[in-house]
Amino acid sequence: MAAATGEISVEVVGGEIIVTKLGTTFLLAYRKSAEEPRLVLRRSRIPPTTTSLRSAFRAQAWQGAVAKARELGWIV
Repeated sequence: MAAATGEISVEVVGGEIIVTKLGTTFLLAYRKSAEEPRLVLRRSRIPPTTTSLRSAFRAQAWQGAVAKARELGWIV
């Protein structure tokens, strides 16, 4: 299950929501917390580039991951 929105791709692989930035190696992977209805960052691959690019990707990735988690019923 994958979706590309703007500059990011959001897909579910196993028990993870994986968000990548198209055309880069940027990746953030989230999983559902076992204790409560929230997402936990499991893996991160963001090369040392300008801070603004990293920050913008983290914000986009979080929004995409939350939307996918809601779609899956992982969080409300």
